[in-house]
Amino acid sequence: MFRTVSRVVPILLLIGFIASGVMLVQNGHLTTDLAAKDRVTSVAGAQPNAVEAQVNIPTYFGSLEVTKSRGVTPGVGGEVMEVFVEVGDLVEEGQELFRLDSTQLSWVVQRAEISLELARISLLELDEQSSEGDLAVAQANLELAKTNLDKLQFGGVTEDELAATRASATAAWARYNEILAGPTEARLQQLRANVERAELAVTQAQRAYNEVAWRGDVGRTPQAANLQRVTIDLNVAQASYSEATQPARASELQGALAAAHRAQHALNELEEGISEVDLAVGRARVAAAEATVLRTMELATGQKSAELRVSQALVNLEESQQRLDKAIVRAPITGVVLSLNAEEGKVIGASSLAAEIGDPSALELVVGIPQDQVLTMSVGDPVRITRFGSDDISVLSTISKISPISLPGKGNSTFPVTIRLPEEGTAQFNPGIFVSATFE
Repeated sequence: MFRTVSRVVPILLLIGFIASGVMLVQNGHLTTDLAAKDRVTSVAGAQPNAVEAQVNIPTYFGSLEVTKSRGVTPGVGGEVMEVFVEVGDLVEEGQELFRLDSTQLSWVVQRAEISLELARISLLELDEQSSEGDLAVAQANLELAKTNLDKLQFGGVTEDELAATRASATAAWARYNEILAGPTEARLQQLRANVERAELAVTQAQRAYNEVAWRGDVGRTPQAANLQRVTIDLNVAQASYSEATQPARASELQGALAAAHRAQHALNELEEGISEVDLAVGRARVAAAEATVLRTMELATGQKSAELRVSQALVNLEESQQRLDKAIVRAPITGVVLSLNAEEGKVIGASSLAAEIGDPSALELVVGIPQDQVLTMSVGDPVRITRFGSDDISVLSTISKISPISLPGKGNSTFPVTIRLPEEGTAQFNPGIFVSATFE
């Protein structure tokens, strides 16, 4: 940034006295009166001993600025608990800048985990009461009961109907035997695999938790939250496996046996003949089958709702965990801290500009050039940038922009000229340092 004459005059006078030369400050730039002695400088690319006299080489002063920067917003609001960097520090991408109070956010995560566990328990309970095939079985039984009643009312059945009744009885007995035998080995293997995966996840999460267990805020760390989450998953997997390995419940077994007996009785009735009692029983079976279908449909609807509640609970937990993670504000890019609006005890908003990180490899200098000299310059002209007070630290740069609009001031008009430093060879140049620019 262009420095005014009032700021650089004392420095220039000091340099002038040391060099025992006469320094002239005019319109924001410094020139050396070489009327008594010519300045001889070497020319890049010339043969040894080749020299060229340069007279009145203009030199300007200013501070380096970055051309690329990224603002940092926390994403969540809260009180600043710890600050890990200062303005001017070099930071790596992902490095912690500061930490917000995450107590409330941790509570939200815990509530989301509890809601998820409750939703999973409700889903498991509904799974025990109904399955995907129960509704189809209930609807088939209803259709069969209606068909049997119709045939009874018409006084007889056909061979096809008798065969269908036998098939229904066979299916009912098969269902009873399936419940009596318990889950298949393939189902048990799947449930055991779920338990093993959950145990492995707990082991890995415990190892990660142990690495940060020394911290005073370990309960609010992502490692602690992850350990709690995978522990819940392990408990659910173990409960599912334990439930599958338990003997069939007496009520379930008795229900399947009763259904088998009813189907067998219907078959027996068809085979034995029709009576008034048979008609009454047929009507009762239709009513019972309709009630079963209605109840099974209600359970199926409740199961879908329970599945949606589990999905929503998972989303809420993920969102809560992401908000908790944002309590640790990190650098979005590798660079230098240009500004920092975070202090311990200060409350900042979620969208507040808490910091700004600049790319130290993208530097530029803007100086004001008098009109009589800017007319001799062009974009791409070389400029030697030298660190103030260190003449041996310099880098060859170029003019990247010449503004056509002059700056207000007295005397000759001055025009902003932007000098872009190369991305390489500028390790000793940082944003904000004072430098000199010599137009070669």
